[in-house]
Formats: sequence, C-alpha cells, structure tokens
Amino acid sequence: MEKYMASDMAASVDADEGGDMPPRMQHLFIMRHGDRMDDAEPNWIFTAPRPWDPPLTDTGKRRARVVGRRLRQEGWNITRVFCSPFLRCIQTASEVITALCALDPMDDGPVSQVAIDPSKVKASIEFGLSEVMNSYAIRAPNIPPTGPTTLELEALEALLPVGTVDPTVTKILTNLPNWRETLDSSHKRYLDTFQAIADLFPTENILCVTHGEAIGVSVTHHQNVIVYQVRYCAVSHLQRPVHSLGSPPAAGPIELLTEPGDESRIRFSKCDAAHGFF
Repeated sequence: MEKYMASDMAASVDADEGGDMPPRMQHLFIMRHGDRMDDAEPNWIFTAPRPWDPPLTDTGKRRARVVGRRLRQEGWNITRVFCSPFLRCIQTASEVITALCALDPMDDGPVSQVAIDPSKVKASIEFGLSEVMNSYAIRAPNIPPTGPTTLELEALEALLPVGTVDPTVTKILTNLPNWRETLDSSHKRYLDTFQAIADLFPTENILCVTHGEAIGVSVTHHQNVIVYQVRYCAVSHLQRPVHSLGSPPAAGPIELLTEPGDESRIRFSKCDAAHGFF
C-alpha cells in the first residue's frame, strides 16, 4: 500500500484539480486508549477522587508507546492527533505522540523526558471523541458523576507533549455530550466527528484516540460485520481518495482497511448485525 508525505498529497490534490494526476489517499486511524486503572485494580474506584475518569496503568502506557512506534515504523506520516478529553485517552495520545516525534525512536523514557521534534505532529482535544455518556459506559460507585467529568481543557493540554498542542483547531463539539446518551446517538456522534476531522485536514493523515465503542462503529459502519472484541490500544484503519480541496473537500467513499487479528487488536466476523464494546 502506498505511503506518502502530507506535502506530497497536497501537491497531488492541487494538480488533480487540473486533471493531471490521480487523487491521493488520506488515511485515518481510530485507536482505543490503553489499559485503564480500574480494570487492573477494581477497588481503585472506591478511593479515587474522580472514579469515572481512570488513568492508564504503566502497562497501558507502554502498550500505547509501542503502537505509536509501529505506526511510525510503517511510514504512515501521521501529522495530526485528536483525542477524547478523558484522562486515559490523553495519556494514550501523549505516549503515541512521543513515539511519533522522538528524536530517538527507541527511547522508552517518560513522556516528559524524551527529546522530541514537536513540529512533526500537532495535537488537539476533541469532545466529539468522548466516551459514551451513560451508566453503561462510565463506571463509578455513584452515577452520574458528582463532580467535573473531565479535567479542564487547559490542564488536559498540559499533559500532552510540550509544543505539540495546536490551539487554533476548530472544535467539532465544544462540550461533552449530555448525560444518558444512547448508543445510537453516540455512534452518529463518532461517525460525524471522524468525517468532520478528516474534512478539516484533507491533506494530512490523522489519528483519533478515543474509546472502544468508537472503534467498533468505525468498523461496522464500513463493513457488514459483528465486532466481538476491541482490546486496549486496538486500531482501525480507514482511507479515502481526496480529489480536490474545498469546504468540504471533494473526496471519495471511506474504505476500511483493517483486518481482524493480533495486529489490529480487533476481532470481527461477517454478520447481519453488529454491536460494540467499551
């Protein structure tokens, strides 16, 4: 499969407007966060000040770094990362961005200590990628949350690698979805957000760090399958041809490239119906 630089794609798209070159492919990766603390330590929620917003475990951080390193080694040239405002997704994005930008790709140090080139990737927090806002998806002794559901935007941005946050990016949603969100509503939200993000940056390859239900719908929407497992740090891979720039850009249909198995960490099979996993 062809891999390319974002600048090459922009040049190709411009040329295509004159009919001289074929469209180029935009790649969109949808990634689930890493291992969450309340799964590793079930009693954590009973003493945590914000039990509905667990952080990653150390294993989750390592797993996310490995995925980021793999995406870099495969040459996809991801230049934009969007992430859900939940802490586990912010920490996952931080690890992936560090892997994508590290001067030494094999540096396994903490995010704050790894030397990076922050010009390689720009990051944004997007509320449209949030967890499904209901008691089935969000775990805590008392539901709904009795305090702020996520940290303030400024505090979340401070957790991303220094120099990578792009504050100029337009938010698709400016707030969390309302409580008691239905699964159907969340599926539409995820799909609308993926489309809008791709349209904002049609000449760039993009990674969205989000939640398990979003990974499932990114697969089932494009193939007639049932998803029966979405493991931590699962990644689905979508692509579309971009013919010309505009608002929105002229682009072809989105195609799912993901195969079920150990690399994608997603299990699915052909079926007449589908359901997702958190």
